[in-house]
Amino acid sequence: MPEGLAVLKWDNELGPVVTTKTPKKLNRGLDPTTAMRVYGIATMGETEESQRPGFTSLVLDEFKLAVYYGGLNNHLKGHPSMVFLVLELEEDPDVYKDALPEIATQVFLHAEDDEYIDMLPRLYKQIVRYTQMTPEQRQVSILNDPIRRGILRILMRNGTVESSELEQTIFEEVGKEIDADIVLRPLVKAGIIATGWVEGLSSEVIYLTRALFLLRNVSIDTVRAVRSGEIPGEVAGPFLDETKEFHKGYSAGLRADLHETVWREAEELAQHLLDVDSYEILQILREGPRVTSELPKMLDLPEAKVKKKIRELEKADIAVRLKDDSGNEHVLLKSNPKVATVYPEWLIQSTVESYNEEDIPSRQAIHYLEVLKHSHPTVAAAFEVGASD
Repeated sequence: MPEGLAVLKWDNELGPVVTTKTPKKLNRGLDPTTAMRVYGIATMGETEESQRPGFTSLVLDEFKLAVYYGGLNNHLKGHPSMVFLVLELEEDPDVYKDALPEIATQVFLHAEDDEYIDMLPRLYKQIVRYTQMTPEQRQVSILNDPIRRGILRILMRNGTVESSELEQTIFEEVGKEIDADIVLRPLVKAGIIATGWVEGLSSEVIYLTRALFLLRNVSIDTVRAVRSGEIPGEVAGPFLDETKEFHKGYSAGLRADLHETVWREAEELAQHLLDVDSYEILQILREGPRVTSELPKMLDLPEAKVKKKIRELEKADIAVRLKDDSGNEHVLLKSNPKVATVYPEWLIQSTVESYNEEDIPSRQAIHYLEVLKHSHPTVAAAFEVGASD
């Protein structure tokens, strides 16, 4: 566990200044000499390109630091521009290479009115939790963030947008000023978007390369277990009927208004997949039905807490509880929330139409079509095969 978390900003008279820290007793790494050294290393270079957001780590005499610098824009505005973790010498800073940028981004996004100061203790607790997330949960955390969710909505509709236009749209829709470079970096790393410069345009252009969805699937393992007689017939019949009816309605909702249904579901389902206890229950139920009384021992959780989480999953139409004739309560997956990344094939035609109707600059449209061509699954697979030969 890190010793603490600190936020710094640049003061033209004093140099790097600690604006807040947690725990309050944290002192290591916060003296002016160390702070200036860290800031100097992170901001080495004089151009905006050389001072883009980035992670670095330092080994000092008695401790280590994992550092995330927020970039030149934050620095020049006098906003918080650096977040660092103080670590013991035996800790590996690279463990926090994904977690710290996520936490730092939340700090930078809530810099106005110093909102981040009250948030810092909670963000600090999330550091270790983030390192323990599954790849699925890390993708879900993108959809859980209202700003990134808003960005994905825009890109899944338009395909490509200038960063300056995106910043303005997010401000209008979400009410937050953002530095697109900071917010988008994890999406670039995840292969969801690409960025690039187009001649004649004043700001960097963003392109969607993979759409990200959180969809409800039928749990095949659950249905197979039910149909093979692994649970009593008086439970099996009602379960199959209820599940069939639910997915029929869900599919109808997707057909009626795909975008509205997908984004409403993403916001709701993300809460359950990011809850530690709910996610553990979901992982067990993905393997097949369980008798409710078995779960507390499997999860090492109090019975009352397990029942509370199951009720929450039931209310979200993820799980269903049914009793057999002997009074045993069975819990089964009614729907299985799964993350899906999809090649945005529908954006090829819409980009061609935008080009023909001159809705976006021709160079931008042509560049995006090239990006889509090179990010197509068949092209990517051929590249990987060629690289391995």
